[in-house]
Amino acid sequence: MLLDVNYNPTQGHVTDGEAYKTLLPSAPLNLWVQSYWQLNVPKGPFSYHSVPDNCVDWIINLNNFDDNFVIPPFLSSTLFHLTGPASFFGIRFRILGHNGLISIPLGDWGLVDSVKARELLPIEVVCSVFESIGKVQRFEERCDDLSVTLLAKVKCVEVDSRLTNFIQYCHKNISSNFDLSDKQCAEFGVSARQLRRLTKQHLGLLPKDFAKVLRFQNTLTAMNATQHSTVWLDNYYDQPHFIREFKCLSGLTPTQFRSLSVLYNNISTK
Repeated sequence: MLLDVNYNPTQGHVTDGEAYKTLLPSAPLNLWVQSYWQLNVPKGPFSYHSVPDNCVDWIINLNNFDDNFVIPPFLSSTLFHLTGPASFFGIRFRILGHNGLISIPLGDWGLVDSVKARELLPIEVVCSVFESIGKVQRFEERCDDLSVTLLAKVKCVEVDSRLTNFIQYCHKNISSNFDLSDKQCAEFGVSARQLRRLTKQHLGLLPKDFAKVLRFQNTLTAMNATQHSTVWLDNYYDQPHFIREFKCLSGLTPTQFRSLSVLYNNISTK
């Protein structure tokens, strides 16, 4: 990929450290893939609370080939209702990184929460990936085997320079007010109207929404790295603005999200 931004989104924590594992792929695959992850769901009904991150995720049920789908970027928290025991393996692509495997633009996927992998990818690729992660049991070995498979499949796709200009601008100005006026958009090589069409088609979100998630993720990463209660000062005008936008995107207040295990049992215990 030709998009060069140091963006590493995160999700919430899982109380059981063995239930959720992540691994960063090594070069050159890290040009396309942000991370691998695996979620092991214990016996019973559970929910997984996912937050926006501007990324496309390919999620595979390790025990069911047909439960194999791709999730486009979203703008509010999403609850996945799961029944365990079950194990899910995920490929989280970098922004635009999915284009290395999926040629259909996000805007052509339709207004859906998820798409069956076989509808977006050649069935040979879907089968090869499923076979790679099913050969071994250890998460790290699965990632190693999958990396070999993916490197043989991914392609370096040229990214529209107008889109990369916009993404790099958002990344560099993440802590300030985003200016998406016609004057600023002209520096990207588009009008404000053209930019809306371009980002909706290739990023799955409108420009302001994409920038909003970028800022949210930057703050969430800072929150995970420190217990300091004022990390929001780097990105938001005031605390009410921060709490309002954080709750809009995550469905929870910052305090609630800090204490939440994003994988939790649906049956409350007394």
